[in-house]
Amino acid sequence: PGKRGATAREAAVLVLLIDGPDGVQVLLTERASGLRSYPGQVTFPGGKKDPTDADPTATALREAQEEVGLDADSVHILGSLPTTVDSKGSTVTPVLAWSARPDFPGQVSAAEVAKVHQVAIRGLSASLASQLGTMTAEILESVVALLDTATAKASSYVHPDPPRNGQPE
Repeated sequence: PGKRGATAREAAVLVLLIDGPDGVQVLLTERASGLRSYPGQVTFPGGKKDPTDADPTATALREAQEEVGLDADSVHILGSLPTTVDSKGSTVTPVLAWSARPDFPGQVSAAEVAKVHQVAIRGLSASLASQLGTMTAEILESVVALLDTATAKASSYVHPDPPRNGQPE
């Protein structure tokens, strides 16, 4: 429990959607077993806000660079999802991003990350899904719902054929 009047700790995670061979994929990390917070859980890259971070996007990108070596210039920020509170009481902002080909020139931090997963966002394997933290699972469900809504809207839009050779049909 925090001190009376203390502000909640702020954190951010990067929800990186990737153009995969069979559809949308998502970047997840399996946290190192020696960590105090969420050891062995499969989560998004992310962490606590540093004093030098301008906003949640800066936090999420910095943490992804530190944890998995992601080059921030290789992703496009789409926006933020609603904040949530994790089991430790931190206010967490999920930052949604997309990349056709994310670049990972840095090294994976073995102290923080046991494994990096780039998996289809729909139909996670049962073994991977069982390692998801509650917050990570809820964020994934929200993103899938957003993707499903966007797909439904796109398929219901009918674009009339343009006239051919300038002639009305």
